[in-house]
Amino acid sequence: MLHFLRIEWLKVKNYRAFWIFSVFYLLSIFLINYIAWYIEQRTKSEVPQSAMVIGDSFAFPKVWQTVGWLSSWLLYFPGMIVIMLMVNEFNFKTHRQNIIDGWSRRQFIGVKFATIILFSLLITVINAITSLFFGSLSSGSFTFEGIEYLGYVFIQSLAYLFFALMLAVLFRRSGLAIIIFFLYGLIFEWLITALTNFQFKLTPIGYFLPLQASDVLIPMPFGTKVFYPDSPSTIALIIAVLVYISAYIFFARKKFLVDDL
Repeated sequence: MLHFLRIEWLKVKNYRAFWIFSVFYLLSIFLINYIAWYIEQRTKSEVPQSAMVIGDSFAFPKVWQTVGWLSSWLLYFPGMIVIMLMVNEFNFKTHRQNIIDGWSRRQFIGVKFATIILFSLLITVINAITSLFFGSLSSGSFTFEGIEYLGYVFIQSLAYLFFALMLAVLFRRSGLAIIIFFLYGLIFEWLITALTNFQFKLTPIGYFLPLQASDVLIPMPFGTKVFYPDSPSTIALIIAVLVYISAYIFFARKKFLVDDL
């Protein structure tokens, strides 16, 4: 597997779009958290009474959840990277060349799965570093309380990236896959959730949609009861997300194994 991962690295190390989106993603994580931190500090400075309502979102232990929730909005960028990298395999026929060189189809798609796991681990580490940084700027001492949100960040990253990979394998067109990825995650799923939860009063169903299940794992640090009333238990949500991830892996693998090269 390490040998295959080294080959994957050779494919991306000179790919300019990969580095542009990666750097943009890293900068965006810091920037979105800095903006939120600055607004919170400025608001409490100018309106001291607001501290009782806002609290300290960037102090330990709340910072683990705050950074995880803010950073989750940016998961579409690594999702785009996954789509572009996979579709490039089809466009430049490198997947066919790898198989001609002796890879099996199972090995090829297995390396893609391993790459996504590595990406998700990296995203989790970035969230941990960001949480430690902003937590150190706020009042309160360091604590591991609430650190389980880093685990939820990892699970959520897997859900988004495996979903993106499945779309890339199914459509083999980066533009179409990216459009569907954004439209479904940012618009369609929110509409479905709103209809099922509020219009039709089918509250539990909306929480178990593919991406929404992972989103509810890391709710916003304030207003949770307003935006996620009667949300299911964490265990139920984790099980749902793992089932979806398994489905993404199954359909992506099945499609790649049976399609013409």
